[in-house]
This record gives sequence, C-alpha cells and structure tokens, in this order.
Amino acid sequence: MVIRTPVQAIKSNVPSVGKLKSIYGDTKIKALLVDMLADFIEFINVGKTFNGSQLAQTVQMVQQYFPHFNLADLKLFFDKMKLGHYGSFYDRMDGQLILEKMEEYNQDRMNEYEKLRVARDKEVVKNNPIGSGYHPDVVQALKDAIGEKRPFQQNVSAPRTPTEAELFHQRCLKQFDNLYRKHGQQVSTVRFLVFGNKRYTGDTFIERKINNIITKTESNEKH
Repeated sequence: MVIRTPVQAIKSNVPSVGKLKSIYGDTKIKALLVDMLADFIEFINVGKTFNGSQLAQTVQMVQQYFPHFNLADLKLFFDKMKLGHYGSFYDRMDGQLILEKMEEYNQDRMNEYEKLRVARDKEVVKNNPIGSGYHPDVVQALKDAIGEKRPFQQNVSAPRTPTEAELFHQRCLKQFDNLYRKHGQQVSTVRFLVFGNKRYTGDTFIERKINNIITKTESNEKH
C-alpha cells in the first residue's frame, strides 16, 4: 500500500520509532534513520549539507522529539520533502531545517489524529456506553472504580440518563477545559495542555486519567 496522507500512515499499524527502539535497540534504529536521511540528502543534492556530527545529532533529536512517528510517517515525510511540499531548499540543508519541517508534518498529523479520535469516540459511545473501544483492562478498571451500571430503562419520549462512563468522560473534558485556560495552547484546530515538556490533547489527557484509575485500583488490591 502506498502511503500518501498522514491518516493512511496513522492507520497503517506500522510500529513507531519508540516501539522499534524498545524491541531492536538504539543502534539499529539509529542506522535506519541515518539511511533514510542519507537517501534524502543524496536526492536533493545541495551544496551546503550535513557532516557526520550534524547527521548524528539530527537522528538523536528525531528519536527524542518524534518517537510516536512510525516508519510510514517517516517515509511519507521524506517523500513530501522530495516533492517540494515544504518548499524549496536552494543551496542549504541542515538538521535544523529538517526538524522544522518535521514539526510542520507533526502538526498536520496531530490534526488528523484528533479528527480520527473524535470520530472513534462517537462510534464507541454509540455502540457501547461502557466504552468497548478501550483496552479490556481499562474497561474493567472503570467498572471496578465506578461500578458497572446498565443504562436506565425509560420511555422513548423521556431523555436518556447518561451512563457512568459518559459522565466520567464529561468530567474529564470539563477538567481539560478548566486547565486549558491556564496551561492551554492551540495549533490550528487542535487544543492541548502543556506541562513542562509534555503536551496532552483531549485524548491523551483522558487516557492519563484512566491510567490513574488503573494504578489506584491495582494499589488498593495490593493493600
């Protein structure tokens, strides 16, 4: 399958740079990234280009700041660079320029990921109020923490009573909105919270809250 959009890269299920590093080790992933960079540099053939030290630092920063990119993302990014999607490079190419353009791709990717998340969450709530889209351990932790309750049976004309899972989701979004006033930033249509060097979209913020419930439940079980 030819990957032409960030959405296709996200849906490709190709392992991320961080995942591959944990499986195969740092050396092999660095070698893979060096090979991709070298192929791109050879293709554009500019006068002012990388030396060995600059190439190594660029690879290190890609691992540090874009570990969520999968190999499909990286292939698509460099293809777009070759096609001039991010502008012409004339006689200059260095690590700073590549990282700058990579962040542009990252912002496009975040926007598409957020759209996919919203569509997925709507489908999950529609098909299963308790949230079948989550990992089974997460669902069980929610049941243990808030209780597994069936939706209230009511007449068609009466308003539907929100489930505990939906109320939990609403509370998380409300807390996200409150924190956004003090710690929020927005890129294009995507809002996220910034705490130190960490950023949380609405999706990753809710995942963090769920993980906290799991950790608390496991701790209580141990005691």
